[in-house]
Amino acid sequence: MKKSLKNEFEDLLGFNSTEDEVDFKTDLLPLQFLGLVDQRMEELGMSKKVLAEKIGTSASFITQLFRGDRKPNWNILAKMSNALNLEFKVMTEDILQEKVKEEITDYHRRWSHTQQYLSLKNRKLDPQLVMAVEPSSEDDYAMAG
Repeated sequence: MKKSLKNEFEDLLGFNSTEDEVDFKTDLLPLQFLGLVDQRMEELGMSKKVLAEKIGTSASFITQLFRGDRKPNWNILAKMSNALNLEFKVMTEDILQEKVKEEITDYHRRWSHTQQYLSLKNRKLDPQLVMAVEPSSEDDYAMAG
């Protein structure tokens, strides 16, 4: 019996055991940290050689880390963090989703305020009403584009 393309794809990406999944995550976690390090190095225009000098290791070791031949330990990641002025934050997917919801809610609140202000300002029927919703220096308004 032929497998569907979907089943073949799931088999390819799936894990045969919990141990396989743990091995995958063991390889993925350092790459996530190193991806952030690489992004910051690019922002700063810093080479791997310069990073190696700043953290007291060899350029070949840094190359091995980025190729995935070796895994960084916490000490190396802390040194990279200091050298790049990069603060790592650890967060679960649930916490991330909650923060995204908070940001969206806050943005919507500011956008609604902005729309109310613009609507009243454009009407200019009652100057006292417009002044009641006119922004103060402390107000935070969303810019829609």
